[in-house]
Amino acid sequence: MKQELDFKAIFEALPALNLVLSPDPDFIVLAASDAHLRAINKRREDCVGRSIFEVFGKNPDEHEEFGSCALRASLDRVLQTGIPDRMSLIKYDVPRPTPEGGGYEERYWSPINLPVFDRQGRMYCIVHKTEDVTERLLSLDASRQRMDYLDERFRAALLASGTGTFNWYLPDDILHFDSALEQILRRSLGQKLDTVEAFLQQVHPKDRQRMCQAMECYADGEDFSTEFRLARPGPEHWLACKAKVFRNAAGEPTHVAGACTDISARKHAEEALRISEHRLRQLNENLEARVAAEVAEHSRTEQALRQAQKMEAVGQLTGGIAHDFNNLLTGIIGSLELMQRRYRRGEPLDVDRYIGAAVSSAQRAAALTQRLLAFSRQQALDLKPVDVNQMVASLEDLLHRTTGENITIVTDLAPDLRPACMDVNQLESAVLNLVINARDAMPEGGTITLATRSFHEDKQPDPQKRVMNEGDYVLLTITDTGTGMTPEVLARAFEPFFTTKPIGQGTGLGLSMIYGFARQAGGHVHIQSAPGKGTEVTLYLPAHHEVAAPVGSIEPNEQAPLALQGETVLVVEDDPAVRLLVLDVLDMHGYRALEAAEANAAVKILERSGCIDLLISDVGLPGMNGRQLADIARQHRPGLPVLFITGYAEQAASSGFLDAGMDMVSKPFSIDHLATRVRDMLARDG
Repeated sequence: MKQELDFKAIFEALPALNLVLSPDPDFIVLAASDAHLRAINKRREDCVGRSIFEVFGKNPDEHEEFGSCALRASLDRVLQTGIPDRMSLIKYDVPRPTPEGGGYEERYWSPINLPVFDRQGRMYCIVHKTEDVTERLLSLDASRQRMDYLDERFRAALLASGTGTFNWYLPDDILHFDSALEQILRRSLGQKLDTVEAFLQQVHPKDRQRMCQAMECYADGEDFSTEFRLARPGPEHWLACKAKVFRNAAGEPTHVAGACTDISARKHAEEALRISEHRLRQLNENLEARVAAEVAEHSRTEQALRQAQKMEAVGQLTGGIAHDFNNLLTGIIGSLELMQRRYRRGEPLDVDRYIGAAVSSAQRAAALTQRLLAFSRQQALDLKPVDVNQMVASLEDLLHRTTGENITIVTDLAPDLRPACMDVNQLESAVLNLVINARDAMPEGGTITLATRSFHEDKQPDPQKRVMNEGDYVLLTITDTGTGMTPEVLARAFEPFFTTKPIGQGTGLGLSMIYGFARQAGGHVHIQSAPGKGTEVTLYLPAHHEVAAPVGSIEPNEQAPLALQGETVLVVEDDPAVRLLVLDVLDMHGYRALEAAEANAAVKILERSGCIDLLISDVGLPGMNGRQLADIARQHRPGLPVLFITGYAEQAASSGFLDAGMDMVSKPFSIDHLATRVRDMLARDG
């Protein structure tokens, strides 16, 4: 059974707000849905049969987009064209119900006007269908206000941080700055900065080229960051600019978005720091210059003081030498002059007495010279392995006789002691000298102790012995129970000619000689002393790893041996008196002697002469020295024995001067000693 439709029920059930209007210029309301009546708070009888414009009245906020003008225009278009027409929005002042306080409220509707035609195609009516969008609009408005508020806060934050943003639209070459950046740039009223050229005028002239290069990179699609100054009077104003390039779907750069930050405070701080560092550097340089000048002045003062002390020491040394040598020369010269005068007068000569006095004085002068050489560490040492314990034991009888009955001598010798690398004669002389000093420091008697022990010096020596090298040493200590030394005397103990003994009882060269020979041999001397507590002198003697030679086992001959038949000796000496003496000694003992005054003449003799069994040469020759002559001589005659005679030669005092088959005699020497050494070298050569 076909059921007829209830169009009224359908009309009322539609959710939209609907009005049915007549298709004429008055647009009479023919019907209204209950929902529409409730929305406009009106009764049906107040609406139906009246024009829609009478029902709602004229909007006091009349606007071409909102209100009756826009509604009439839309309805007229529908009436003329017969085409539905949708309006964007329409605003009505709707009366509030009395319980809600009365009055009017603004409501926003989104209407559409739909024409309805009959079967013949005539417009039957117009349906005015609307939707209340007030709440939606209010929500959108609130969101918009909220966004505006957030944008304002963001702009305030950017402005507070000294940062502003910009956009550069590349196709149109248009720049857009936000308000924060405009304030940073201090754009004046009416000044346009919408082009690159206008913006570059704000950049400092010295930075424009760098900014142009940066913007060229932007235009080529490369991100960039740079720093530049603004062209404005007063203190420099710096901005740091960073930007990113955006591209379209084809990969072409379309626009650049970036930000500029005010970095003036940082730049000013960096400049202040640079100035401060420059001033500090200048201050340091000035301070260093002052310190250097003060150090140089201090060094000059120290050098002047050392020179003055050196001259004082030289004066003291010269005075001491002059005093002692004048005494010795007086004995020598006086004895010779008396012999000469008595010989001229024909008086009987007391030769033995005068000769004895001259020889004694000359020997004392030779001893003084050896002491000076020992003090200056320039004497020629004969370094050999020495058994120190045996040497001390061999000296005990002599030491007892030297010290006297009121002094006790005690020895404390370490067993299994290594031999020392020393000149045994110099070491014996040093021990005797130290024992005599200890005796003189104990006028009422006491005890002298001689002790030995082994010692090893580490890489970090005692500061008091910092001159010593690392290695093994033999320690020989002489201790007394005497008066001791004051700190002032102890500080000057090694000075030459310094002595606390009465005049005539000491030269003041004893300790300086001991110190000089010990240091020359690679050792050291250390003194500990205090008033009333005695003195302890320790000799640090370098240890030797070979077997020590027996001490005192060879007795010297009373008379020097004579030469064998045909033995020839070449003598090279530049001093005529010494050369004559050596030649006479050799002739006296039966040797055939050849002579030369300098090395070149000696080389010629070596080249043309036949057999030469021994070369005797002074070390200090003019031109080529004796050691160089010996090397040349051995090129002509390999293995030739060489005996050097020297009064003083710095090279001869150093270790390694003598090779195998070489020996040395120090001036002055006795006739028998020279003849014995010559015989020993020739016998050793076979």
